[in-house]
Amino acid sequence: MPKSDPATNKKNWSDIQDLIKSHYPSMSKRLQQVAVFVLENPRTVAFETIATISEQMSIPPSTLIRFASALGFDGFNEFKNLVKDDLLDQTSNYSNRVKLVGEDQNWQGAELLSRFAEANSNALNMLVETTSQDDLSAAVEMMHDSNSIFLLGNGRAHAVATYLHYALNHIDKKVFLIQGTGGKFYEEMSNVHRGDLLIAISYSPYSSNTCELAARAANQGVKVLSITDSPVSPLANTSALSFVVQEAKVDAFRSLSSSMLLAQVLAIALAARDSGESKN
Repeated sequence: MPKSDPATNKKNWSDIQDLIKSHYPSMSKRLQQVAVFVLENPRTVAFETIATISEQMSIPPSTLIRFASALGFDGFNEFKNLVKDDLLDQTSNYSNRVKLVGEDQNWQGAELLSRFAEANSNALNMLVETTSQDDLSAAVEMMHDSNSIFLLGNGRAHAVATYLHYALNHIDKKVFLIQGTGGKFYEEMSNVHRGDLLIAISYSPYSSNTCELAARAANQGVKVLSITDSPVSPLANTSALSFVVQEAKVDAFRSLSSSMLLAQVLAIALAARDSGESKN
């Protein structure tokens, strides 16, 4: 990420647009030309090379580099990668994602399996290295001490919340999955009270519903345990305890293997905790 201007620590296209607009009045006419092109052609910026972009605009590549520098980035590639990542995040259709990434990639089954397997293996090893036993133990105690456990996760995070709901239902614990059917998130959240535990799950680009509801619960004295992908994510900032999980990523596709493993470990550890207490 760029270092010279905190305002450039952006992750979504809306923020990038605001950044460009705020710098536009102070730019030279040539850089303003680039700004207009970027705002009107984000897909070209994201998925074409610097040479192709500069050729389309009839400007030297150095102008693109100066444009990125004016916004506080170390280079144009850093800027275009942010645009690319956000456009891919907003494209939920997998066929369209494949097209956006490019036809030069090999999407055949055999090689694809190998690529994803290697990426997931590395991510799982990272999970082991970065997750402390103290945090795992603290999470288990939070789950054990709660009156009820509520699970909240939208989008791709919903799969992790659903698995946790399934796993925890095999333990003698009251567990509820907040689904927001018909937009009734707030109605379902009204059942969460002090003494309960909210497990909230969200990854960039973060679900506004999940983050807002988790923050509201925390403000009401409900303990929040989160699974997210950054120590500075909105969820991490409002959680009593947060697990930061870096999932495997192959081109435009992210896995959930590490989050699923963490969820399984938490459920089994809670079962073992309860089993040990019943024996005593």
